Amino acid sequence: DKAPLSKSLLLVPSAISILLTLLFQHYQKFFAYNLQAIKEDFQIWRLVCGRTICLDLKDTFCSSLLIYNFRIFERRYGSRKFSSFLLGAWMLSALFDLLLVEIAQYIFGITINRLPSGFLGPVFALFVPFYSSIPRVQVTQLLGHFSITNKTLVYILGLQLLTSGSYIWILALSGLVS
Repeated sequence: DKAPLSKSLLLVPSAISILLTLLFQHYQKFFAYNLQAIKEDFQIWRLVCGRTICLDLKDTFCSSLLIYNFRIFERRYGSRKFSSFLLGAWMLSALFDLLLVEIAQYIFGITINRLPSGFLGPVFALFVPFYSSIPRVQVTQLLGHFSITNKTLVYILGLQLLTSGSYIWILALSGLVS
């Protein structure tokens, strides 16, 4: 309720991702986040397409649930301020993606040509205001030692998303830094 941007980010990329996975698999190559094509062939459109639509359904599901949980920020800030936050985080995380890939290649000798696609940088960027501004409310105790809070499910979803791919840590780190 009162979160139209969150609803559209929940429905439109999810629907496109499902269609690309089930019906239009031959068009998936246009939505791949191919860094080599961006750097060498200057295919900037791949930056937009690859950083908007997830090609993996479990990433789509987890990021959709996280966007649904982060709709509280659109309600607090308003749609205009929330959209400017997401756009700024999207652009900064794209810059940090390229920078982190170059750093990984220079320091560790790892050549990374493709990163997981999707709206993952801004989703990870939303963890920072979530951690700092949403109060922690204990819901229950597990085995008497572990407290379950209202934030636990969101952090578990973020951890699931973080462990879903090999180089997704680059997207998570760039999103958190942005």
